[in-house]
Amino acid sequence: MNLDGAVSLLIACLELGYIINLLIFAKKNPVNKLVIAMIGLLFGYQFLEFLICFAGLQQQFIIYLAFADISLLPPLGLYTVLVYAEKLGKHHKLVFIPALFFIVYYLFAVDQLAVTKCTVLYASYHYPLGQLYGVVYYLPIIGSMIILNKKWGAEEDPKKKALTRMFFFGYLFTFLPAMIFAIFFPTFLTAAESLICKMAFVFASFLTLFVLRNK
Repeated sequence: MNLDGAVSLLIACLELGYIINLLIFAKKNPVNKLVIAMIGLLFGYQFLEFLICFAGLQQQFIIYLAFADISLLPPLGLYTVLVYAEKLGKHHKLVFIPALFFIVYYLFAVDQLAVTKCTVLYASYHYPLGQLYGVVYYLPIIGSMIILNKKWGAEEDPKKKALTRMFFFGYLFTFLPAMIFAIFFPTFLTAAESLICKMAFVFASFLTLFVLRNK
């Protein structure tokens, strides 16, 4: 019995449940809408990985869609954090340019995208410019954590401080372990995108609580 991609389907269903609940119960302010979009990207990647590994849809365009989806998450997260911290300027939309570069580049290099391994837990991919992609992927995440940490420290209102702490902890408890694994376990890098997105279920859970409390 083929169970490859089963964890991806489970997480996708849970994240879809989060999205439905937030669309029904959460206040639709600008920050909350952006955060719901972030959870939507996480759901989209998990569902595509399920199709790739379980359903066997390993066509290069499907792999491309998975990369395009998850490439937008870090800059969208940084943009959302800037809106939440009230630090957004007109030039800050430029944070999407590196991700858009890779989305366009991989469209023209789609024949170089391939699935190298599928398991119950994760998928491994081959794609060009992997190290540069990793740098571009993590820089917005690190920037988001720095901004949230500063806002958390400077916030005087107890409710807003707790809200900011929740947002920050979502990043911290998801991406810091991933960075540590990448440093001490080089094999982690072979499936980094897939494994990080599995760990990002923690992120989606924190984001859901954040949106429900962000009135």
